Amino acid sequence: MKLLGVIRGNNFLEYLDNCLDGMILPLESFSVDYFKYYSISDIKEYRKNTDKLLYVVINKMIFNNELDSLFKVLKELENIKVDGVFFYDLAVLNLVRENNLSINLIYNGTHMVTNSDTINLYYDLGVKGAYLSNEITKNEVLNIRSNTKSDLFILLLGNPVVAMSRRNLLTSYFANKNKSKSDLITIKEPKSGQEFLVKEDSNGTTFFYNKRLNLSNVYKELKDSGINYGIIEQGDYSSLEYKELINAFVNFNKKKIDELVGYNRGFLYRETIYKVK
Repeated sequence: MKLLGVIRGNNFLEYLDNCLDGMILPLESFSVDYFKYYSISDIKEYRKNTDKLLYVVINKMIFNNELDSLFKVLKELENIKVDGVFFYDLAVLNLVRENNLSINLIYNGTHMVTNSDTINLYYDLGVKGAYLSNEITKNEVLNIRSNTKSDLFILLLGNPVVAMSRRNLLTSYFANKNKSKSDLITIKEPKSGQEFLVKEDSNGTTFFYNKRLNLSNVYKELKDSGINYGIIEQGDYSSLEYKELINAFVNFNKKKIDELVGYNRGFLYRETIYKVK
């Protein structure tokens, strides 16, 4: 399993020198649900300085007036020779197919990548990778691996996205309360006591679990099963802590990972009822 990082800065080489196989860079103006976005210039700078893996995220819903800009961006990414593009909106797939662009696509349907039938449908359309939902069990992950040729990506460590709204919910909330606005707050759901991070930017409002997902307990099993890529998000960890986490996966040390992250295993052993089957 190759390890990919999602960081919150431009200091790529600091972590690539630390045994990560590559980075995932969310593209500004075309990505949602991240804490840091990158320009085409940033992506070119990355490619100029390293030959390690480079993936770009384009996961926002695309509007008609953005199609020309999207096509130009895709042509740029083709010229940069990125290793893959994570996409959500089918406009990306259609533009790549219609224009015969040489771009490796990874289906990033958030909560919808839950079964091999969906993944294989996209595979037949030329999409050779899929980013698995965080809301499926370990057995479902292994079943998918056994029933698709697609490259599979999985979040090993990070704050999963719960929901995203195009509306500016924090702006409305603080205006209603006559309070100064914050772009990032923590809220608690009263019945379950579950905490969520709520972040607003120009694309809308995203809800994240405030308890980090940690799949260290099944890391070796997933790796041995043939899951191709594991993703490690920096979140709000310091540079030093993040390097420790990377090293703990590379030189696998479950105890160290659990000490730094906690024991939230998500839906590994319990099915969620909110699932596309």
